[in-house]
Amino acid sequence: MFRLSLLLSLYVSGFLGKAFAQGGGTQGSVTLYDPLNKRTFVQVTESIIKFIYDISIPLVAILVLWGGFQMITSGGSPEKFSAGKKTILYAAIGFAVVIFAGGAVALIKSLVGVN
Repeated sequence: MFRLSLLLSLYVSGFLGKAFAQGGGTQGSVTLYDPLNKRTFVQVTESIIKFIYDISIPLVAILVLWGGFQMITSGGSPEKFSAGKKTILYAAIGFAVVIFAGGAVALIKSLVGVN
């Protein structure tokens, strides 16, 4: 959590520094820098969902492999075997949530009438 807040603060400070550097002082207008190169809320939301989807595919593969490794190395222990099954189950549930999130965005866009 600390790392995320540090990255966010560095991003915001770089964003504000660039925005005020373009302004040229106290006189004139300030041009804000668009870090995502997106213009609408829908475009920003779609790029965030795509990023999460792209990250989740390798993450699910790693978690399934880890769960299988836990099951193979359980050595007959029912607790360790169950932990491996839970890891695989939770990875599948998490991936289903990511897929349904993308579908929910498409459903909301169609209900609102956004192209």
